[in-house]
Amino acid sequence: MSEIDLPENEVKILLVDDEVNITKALRRLLMDVDQYDIHIANSGQEALALLADEPNIGVIISDQRMPEMTGVEFLKEARALVPDAVRILLTGYADIEASIAAINQGAVFRYLTKPWDDETLLQAIAEAARNYLLLAENKRLNTLVLKQKEELYEWNNRLKHRVLDQTSQIRAKSDELALGNQRLRSSFNETIGALAGIVEMRDRRAPGHSRNVAELVTVIAEKLGLPDAEKNQLRSAGLLHDIGKIGMSDKLLSKLLHSLDSKELQEYQNHVVRGQAAIDMVPALREIGVLIRHHHERFDGRGFPDKLKGDAIPLGARIICAADMFERKLIQFAKSDALSSALKELECEWGKSLDSGLRIALEEGAQEVYRHLDISAEVLEAKVSPKELEVGMQLGDDLYSGTGVLLLKQGTVFSEKSIEAVNRCFMIDPFERDIRVLIKCSEPD
Repeated sequence: MSEIDLPENEVKILLVDDEVNITKALRRLLMDVDQYDIHIANSGQEALALLADEPNIGVIISDQRMPEMTGVEFLKEARALVPDAVRILLTGYADIEASIAAINQGAVFRYLTKPWDDETLLQAIAEAARNYLLLAENKRLNTLVLKQKEELYEWNNRLKHRVLDQTSQIRAKSDELALGNQRLRSSFNETIGALAGIVEMRDRRAPGHSRNVAELVTVIAEKLGLPDAEKNQLRSAGLLHDIGKIGMSDKLLSKLLHSLDSKELQEYQNHVVRGQAAIDMVPALREIGVLIRHHHERFDGRGFPDKLKGDAIPLGARIICAADMFERKLIQFAKSDALSSALKELECEWGKSLDSGLRIALEEGAQEVYRHLDISAEVLEAKVSPKELEVGMQLGDDLYSGTGVLLLKQGTVFSEKSIEAVNRCFMIDPFERDIRVLIKCSEPD
């Protein structure tokens, strides 16, 4: 178990779960940490009453599935009572709507799955506690700055050096706050990735599709020279571009597009609007929602939902459209010639469905992202167990955990870190022991 960076000062933690055994288990997990003052409630109403008497609660950990009041409902009300408390939601893999609602309504810091991993949970709680203390300290310092500015006005030069000293302290705290914000952004990106994984589990006909599109659009954005902020936004949109399909029926998901009747086609086309609506309440995701809405528009105006044409379609949506169409054509061919065949199939779409200005960037980007499809005579195919993996081996197929979570994409070259992650997952969520890998043959002497 890696060392956990605990907060320096005491933090009050509220555990909320209607199952007494769960709260007891959480208390046992946390009781050895001197910095944690543990409080327990067995319902949302009981927890709200406790928060009214204990406004200095720093971290709230709530279960989602509770009678009378769900975790999302409780966290929404708790946010109004103690807005500075950092909120963590315990939920299941299947609770995607709860996860989105938690982000929208409860402004959760993290959501973790049950059953939890002790080390992951302890790390998340420690990070939440540090962020709470950091925010409290920053507020205290801001109040102190205001007070000292008033003193500066009254005493002028006599207090100048004192103010400069305090400014130095604030700068140090600001740097610390910036580090905390960086960690929050990292958690945000991890949440986007987790949502993308759930989207892919919903549509099993296209395993790894969202992650493949995200990787390809990122490479295209780099080749077009887009700023880092736009690249990051485009990657997130690529990961979530099919999030609206979560609301589609199994029957509709199982059908090919050309076999849909008019009513089914309308329902299918609604997924882009549904996808935008699902994330629109999160201000940080609104621009991403616009790209999701328009990624099925066509350059000649034949797309949906708004029949935008040419440059009226946002550039990011045009990039996702091209990457999405290419990636779906790719899976129609045998791996030996999939790349060249998919690019050839796309030729008739440039200038019609797709913006021809993106053609070179997509073709070059596809060569980079899907170079693992070029299997030559110098490559040996083998099946190995997790313990037999070696650095430099290349993954021959997408690798999923036993419960269907995508671990690594096809073509990944194993490093020490990825091998360790695979073996750790195999212990937690066992999958089929044999892993298909490609091994480059040694050069002849």
